[in-house]
Amino acid sequence: MTTETDPELDMALARAGITLPPGRYAGVLATHRDLQKMMPILRQPRTAAAEPAGIYVLDTITREQAP
Repeated sequence: MTTETDPELDMALARAGITLPPGRYAGVLATHRDLQKMMPILRQPRTAAAEPAGIYVLDTITREQAP
């Protein structure tokens, strides 16, 4: 078992009111660090056109349903 901690993760868990079961901290810490590495990829600006909920295709709505 590792005794390594991360103050940023500890603060996020405390703010969310999450108490991890014993033995889970190392796995959560590894996942937290992996997500931190992916943040530059995940947090990129997107236009409204890139939002799937904003796509409106008339053909999809007006097509006939198969019986």
